[in-house]
Amino acid sequence: MRIVYDNIIFSLQRAGGISVVWEHLLNHCLGKADISCLEYAGAAKNLSRKSLVVPAEDIVVKSLNPRVAELFSPGVPSRPEALFIFHSSYYRICNNPKAINVTTVHDFIYEYVRPTVKQRLRKALNYRAIRESDAIVCVSENTRRDLLKFIPEIDTSKITVIHNGVSETFHKLATRPFAEYAEYVLFVGGRSGYKNFRFIVEALAGTKFKLLICGKPLSKSEKRMLDAQLPNRYRSIVFPSNEELNRIYNSVYALVYPSAYEGFGLPIPEAQRAGCPVIALGSSSVPEVAGNGAILLDTLTQENLAEALERLADREFRTDLIERGHANSQRFSWKSMAESYLKLYERLLKAAR
Repeated sequence: MRIVYDNIIFSLQRAGGISVVWEHLLNHCLGKADISCLEYAGAAKNLSRKSLVVPAEDIVVKSLNPRVAELFSPGVPSRPEALFIFHSSYYRICNNPKAINVTTVHDFIYEYVRPTVKQRLRKALNYRAIRESDAIVCVSENTRRDLLKFIPEIDTSKITVIHNGVSETFHKLATRPFAEYAEYVLFVGGRSGYKNFRFIVEALAGTKFKLLICGKPLSKSEKRMLDAQLPNRYRSIVFPSNEELNRIYNSVYALVYPSAYEGFGLPIPEAQRAGCPVIALGSSSVPEVAGNGAILLDTLTQENLAEALERLADREFRTDLIERGHANSQRFSWKSMAESYLKLYERLLKAAR
């Protein structure tokens, strides 16, 4: 089985959920098929790519600018007689007649926010890849429903739901590594509008809790807001490693995940696996991923969050929630995800012969 993986996501972002998914897919599939990886300038700066060991002979370095010359369809040489799987990390298809195109759909966020001109172009490219793919993988049932809502003409037989996994790096520790984080609420990931970062800052201002922020560096405007709302009550850790993030999950009071829309929501099962209580907004894919192992808020209000934080002070309730969260997180593994993709590839190749 020949697979060409398009690693363009490593050149489009320094870190992010899609990069994490792609890292683990490649890590599990390398050595199990005849694999080639297309890579571009800047890939080495991506944090997930740094954690991935790809044999040099499996990498095809592309010198063209992926944002311009190969924005639509990368050129892939093919053996004349051989069909192959082409799977892009970010919404591209291959026009080679021997290619069987697979596209993974992570979310439909551009349908739920007011997109910029650049985002409208990105949306058009994404939809083109989805429509012209031979197989479409959705990372959750909620994403599948969104796909059929926004692109209803798609043949449902092309769609497969394959959940993302969770790294075994995340696990419960016997003791709290950072005692000073006992009264910190954790915010992980992107902080754009729909992630409701401003809400969590303003809501915590009226509580005793502090805020720990993990992700990209704080902007000047974010620092001003934090200094005004939570003076001397916040800390920021820029792109922590999985090992450090696991220690953080094991130390904080809770993960609060107030995002209004998620295709999957990877920090939720990560925290659950590490024994960290989760409070999240119960929208989009969050109930599907969190299961019964999180406090799900119907609406984002300061009162609702304060009540949820107070509930976690009850030791019996907290222990029960942690146990239910940990059990729920066992549904997701990178190995299971990768094996599901390999079975899909084999099925597609068999059907095309």
